Amino acid sequence: MPMRAQRTILTFSCVSVVLVLAGCSYTTQTTSGRNYVAGFPKPVTSDDGFEAKLKAVASVEPLLRFPARIGLARIGQDNCRSVLMPPPAEEGSAWLELADDLGPGYGEFVPISPLIAAMVAPSTPQGCSRSESARDIVENVRLAAARQHIDVVMVYEADATADSRNNPLSIADWTLIGAFVLPSQNVKAQGVAQAMLIDVRNGYPYGTIQATADDKTAAARFANREAERSLAKRVETAAVKNLVHEAGDMMRELKRELTALD
Repeated sequence: MPMRAQRTILTFSCVSVVLVLAGCSYTTQTTSGRNYVAGFPKPVTSDDGFEAKLKAVASVEPLLRFPARIGLARIGQDNCRSVLMPPPAEEGSAWLELADDLGPGYGEFVPISPLIAAMVAPSTPQGCSRSESARDIVENVRLAAARQHIDVVMVYEADATADSRNNPLSIADWTLIGAFVLPSQNVKAQGVAQAMLIDVRNGYPYGTIQATADDKTAAARFANREAERSLAKRVETAAVKNLVHEAGDMMRELKRELTALD
């Protein structure tokens, strides 16, 4: 190996720095829609259209009881539309570990099949409206989950961004050695994952989860674009793993709350 190439690898290994941070939270809901609607004031006249919609939306009860069939629906992006996609291998492994950790008392995790979703979906969303596409994909997920006889479904998505900025070593970019040895770009990435657990049968929202992961590394200028792509993928996976961890805590909390309702 030439001496210059050998020095490049050694120098990069010594100065590379990785920092991973995470922020996570979850919410749960087990309140009664019947009791909520009962608290509405009595109208002087007949219900107007909007109040009727409020009551229709609120009139759902928590049906979930453990053990249950829990669907997993990974939402991704196809151009400007939300689509159901198979979980990547690392994410699938994280969900399997959670299932083993929770044990049979919680039931089983079942991936929602994109093929079944395509088979039962009434139509393919058109256009590039993210809100409209998201609403359609959630409805299609519930239809596919119903075909697979799923009780509740964890709908989740993740994304990551990465960019690079010159650090104080960027002056070395003007030299041959600096361009190929010294890491002169700070490449930063942030991953965000979010999920909601909904009842397939009536759409009851049992909880939401948010998780993030931040990562920063130093990269040589000639490799910063590749580093951005690699780091973004890594931090997106890290955010999902943090999400899965929070999902375990949320499921345990839900089981306690639902047991108290019986």
